[in-house]
Amino acid sequence: MVISGATSSDCLDILQPAYLSPEMISEMEEGFGLLKCAFTNAHLKDEQIAFLTKQWYTTLLARIRINAFRVEVVGGSFEDLLSMAVASVEAEAAVGNAVYMLPSFYNHDCDPNTHIIWLEDAVAKLKALRDIEPGEELRICYIDASLDWDARQSLLSQGFGFRCDCPRCLSGD
Repeated sequence: MVISGATSSDCLDILQPAYLSPEMISEMEEGFGLLKCAFTNAHLKDEQIAFLTKQWYTTLLARIRINAFRVEVVGGSFEDLLSMAVASVEAEAAVGNAVYMLPSFYNHDCDPNTHIIWLEDAVAKLKALRDIEPGEELRICYIDASLDWDARQSLLSQGFGFRCDCPRCLSGD
């Protein structure tokens, strides 16, 4: 999209980047080399890929890593969507990952009040899981909420760079 001019190379700069381990950076740098080689072999003009630096590439991937959503497409009536989404997650029926700007700003809670449901064509809807008070922050769970406390803390720390202090985690559940 950047090469075609459909979007600017800084379109995701507003999103927080993930912490990257030296191993992850090494893998990304290898991927950068492959991508740069592929663009060169495709005879793209230098001005078309002037944005493509190692720093831009790794920073972009770091932002995608922490802000991308696993897309699970389900079908059926709206009433059945939540149960179908659960079945889709259990079957690991993801069709990919996508960055949605607004949902990327939702904070995490191990006992969330909302859940993102994926409809046809990867359209996302937010479903309330319980009554939400006026002014209450909408929160989603970034991980599998059925995991135990240690597993949740480990995944959130390694994958998202924070230690969860939601009410559920503070209670030790």
